[in-house]
Amino acid sequence: MTDDPADRTLSPDEAFEVLGNETRVDILRALGGSDDPVTFSRLRERVGMTDSGRFNYHLDRLTGHFVRKGEDGYELRRAGERVVEAVLSGAVTDAPVLERTEIDQPCHYCGAPIAVRFREERVELYCTECAGTYAHTDPGGETCADADADDADDADYGYLGYHPLPPAGVADRDPEAVFRSAWVWGHLELLAASAGVCPRCSATLDRSTRVCEDHDPDAGLCGACGRRYAVAIDLECTNCIYDESGAAVVGLADSAHLVAFLLDNGLNPFAPTAETLPAIGRAYHNFDEEVVSTDPFEARVTFAAGEDELTLTVDSSLSVVDAERR
Repeated sequence: MTDDPADRTLSPDEAFEVLGNETRVDILRALGGSDDPVTFSRLRERVGMTDSGRFNYHLDRLTGHFVRKGEDGYELRRAGERVVEAVLSGAVTDAPVLERTEIDQPCHYCGAPIAVRFREERVELYCTECAGTYAHTDPGGETCADADADDADDADYGYLGYHPLPPAGVADRDPEAVFRSAWVWGHLELLAASAGVCPRCSATLDRSTRVCEDHDPDAGLCGACGRRYAVAIDLECTNCIYDESGAAVVGLADSAHLVAFLLDNGLNPFAPTAETLPAIGRAYHNFDEEVVSTDPFEARVTFAAGEDELTLTVDSSLSVVDAERR
């Protein structure tokens, strides 16, 4: 056993009780703006508290788990940094809303302009003309399709899904910049999730595959499952509440074959530009799928970029068992 208070695990009740005070949050934010340890007097000055004894009480409550005290002063521990990051991202304090706005980006299915809307840390995407990727209702348990069933004007839009984005990502950005930022942020999360790592807590994700056996690929959105594609993957964290679903590409985003295919065609999914993003979107989302067998499960997913094609044969966990480029 160690007597170091930093090594003692706090229960959720204890942690939130310690943080449930404006002065203590102000202390964490004041330390978050410094690269070097801050002396007691300098830190009290930054927080703006004149009562030294009262300030010392609040600082003492934080010291150990959230704040480290050294010979040169005080600095944040990693737990304190995570609190400051969450506060400044707006995730626990802000709720900005961006009303649905048409932007100069094409739908990856029909080429019509798309519209974006931000709410509850999601940049939702809509086609202004075609049926999109998912139904607004949720007939197949599709997590990505649950956003807008109650909106009266949703019949005029096709739902394409959403990208996660903290509230800070909306500040000082126009709708097109919000879309690009959300695409980058969401793609990085998707890479972790497709590799089996929870993008929220880093624990292991369970993967499972669903297939609509009555799928009608010519109907746009299938009447049986409410999805454009028959194959869906479900990702559920074994530790936290992360639970997402999507088309096959969600489970293939980390595929070396797919990443190399895009890069070879001049499409960098890690640093998209306004010019390359439409082509990347088409390559990722406007693919062909063929369910070869359901027992055992086997499917072929074909991506296109320019005049090139990549066909990935996948198993029941959407792991690639064969790749062919043409």
